Amino acid sequence: MKNIIPILLIALSLSGCKKWLEESPKSVITTNLYYKTQQDAQSAVNGIYAFLYPPFTGGGRNYSYAMLELVTGEFRTVSEGNDLVNVYNLRQNSASPLLQQWFTAGYQGIEAANLVIANVPKISMDDATKKSMVGEAKFLRAYYYYTLVNIFGDVPLKLKPTSQASDGLIGKSPVKTIYEQAIVPDLQDAEASGLPPTPDGSGRVSTGAAKALLAKVYLSMAGFPVGEADKFALARDKAMEVIAGGNFHLFQSDGSLTWFDKLNNPTFDNKEENIFGINFGLDIVNNILPIELYPKGVSFNRNGYVNNDMGLLVPETSFLASYDPADLRRQENGFFYDTINVDGVKYSFPWSLYKFFDKTLLTNAPRSGKDFTLIRYADVLLTYAEAENEADGGPGADAYKAVNDIRGRAGLPALSGLSQADFRTAVWKERVWELCAENKAWYDIVRTHKILDAVHGSFVDAVGFVLPSGATFQSNNLQFPIPLAEVQINPLLK
Repeated sequence: MKNIIPILLIALSLSGCKKWLEESPKSVITTNLYYKTQQDAQSAVNGIYAFLYPPFTGGGRNYSYAMLELVTGEFRTVSEGNDLVNVYNLRQNSASPLLQQWFTAGYQGIEAANLVIANVPKISMDDATKKSMVGEAKFLRAYYYYTLVNIFGDVPLKLKPTSQASDGLIGKSPVKTIYEQAIVPDLQDAEASGLPPTPDGSGRVSTGAAKALLAKVYLSMAGFPVGEADKFALARDKAMEVIAGGNFHLFQSDGSLTWFDKLNNPTFDNKEENIFGINFGLDIVNNILPIELYPKGVSFNRNGYVNNDMGLLVPETSFLASYDPADLRRQENGFFYDTINVDGVKYSFPWSLYKFFDKTLLTNAPRSGKDFTLIRYADVLLTYAEAENEADGGPGADAYKAVNDIRGRAGLPALSGLSQADFRTAVWKERVWELCAENKAWYDIVRTHKILDAVHGSFVDAVGFVLPSGATFQSNNLQFPIPLAEVQINPLLK
């Protein structure tokens, strides 16, 4: 059961578009009148999840999720959204609603988490339950900060609830400080807070999610802009804790479904490979993203639904060609498709994303109850492989197993006998091919300052690289500008 969703409906309706800097009256009322019972506490914790949604649910043509894909060289858009086209051409506009959506949702989530962390410990209830709730809030606060620093770089660090308007008028803190004072300690506390080992079908934060995100955080800290190479060993060890725990595993094809069809099937949400994600429920909180990723202008749904603004992300020809021809992920009904048979009729269209194709859309379009996965076990395996290679001066047996499990499922031969540098490149390629369209490539560009030159099959410096759009990647493109509206409110953000 996706039991967070009903309460999220309330939270989503209340959150609106208010800036996080304008939260003081609501915060005071919530603190004094709301946090009284365990039920109040649980509702407040559930409400923190609401702010995961906005970048993925969009509004009009403002799917901020797509913003992080359009600068990687892997995808383009044929949607009519001008802001997305500007991003694709590296025209970064600080007034873009795409930026505002990420920034506002992140800080509203942080404010909601701050309120829980400050007030739930004061409520009279079972200590274990209280600790678990605070751990859940700390995970989510860490997740929001991890997103913000990877998109915007230095941002304000705010770990206490707003009590007056001036509380929001603070300057930016270095990325390193935010990792050390917020993200890492929050995830360590979440890991030790008694959360369940897996999401158990509910979509709630789990210990496995805390460990997995902490491994990813350490890997990021080993790269730019923090540059602490000792974090590779911590990333290796934390990822191995997830692997050795045995609570998650890769989807595999069986007699009834391919592993691709398990990946995009709502029945498998919060299970097996899916460690943490944004929960949706059909006709409760619908996910519109799968229909926006449909081929543009093609109607193959049984109810005749067509939206001419579809085609949110379309794979670049060079990106598709970078896959090995034998790679199942590249082939029809892997991660991509250019034909579909519906009720005996074959439809053809330019190559599009099959990765998020929810088959219930054939009847229910544009409505989908499919979750969007934020942390997947495949990411943990590749995090481990890269971290072990760097920490140990070369790949060991466990690193090879981690990456070869990914390759084997994709129908590719196992790697062996590689140098440290060659293994690093091989893992980076698997990250690009396996995690495409999941907002992971941008994070990798930020931490490595490298980008896949799909035409030549190698990683090159991001700065100076000419993207398929024809735009040249500049150093300022390694982060997005803080939204203009926020800078106007708070001049300390200039």
